[in-house]
Amino acid sequence: MLKQLIEFGRQLFSLTRKTQQHEEDIKQIQQELKEVRAEVNLMRLELRDMSRIVERFAMELQKDREVAARDRENLVLRLELALTRADRSLPPADSND
Repeated sequence: MLKQLIEFGRQLFSLTRKTQQHEEDIKQIQQELKEVRAEVNLMRLELRDMSRIVERFAMELQKDREVAARDRENLVLRLELALTRADRSLPPADSND
C-alpha cells in the first residue's frame, strides 16, 4: 500500500510537472502566434501599399500610351497638312515631258 502511495505521488508529481511545462509551452506558442499575426498584418499593409503603387504605375503607363498615340496622330496630321500646303504651292506639272 505504501509502495502504491509512493508511486501515485510520483505520478502526480510527474503529471504536475508535465502540466506546468505544457502551460509554459502554450504561453510561448501563443506569444509566437501573436508575433506571427503582427508580421502578417504588417505584410498585408505593405502588400496593399505595393498594390496601390502598381495600380498607379499602370494608370500612368496607360496615360503615357494614350498621350503617345495622340502625339503620333498629331504628327501625321501635321505632315499631311504640310504636304497639302506644299502641293498647293507647287506649279502645275508640265505636260511636255
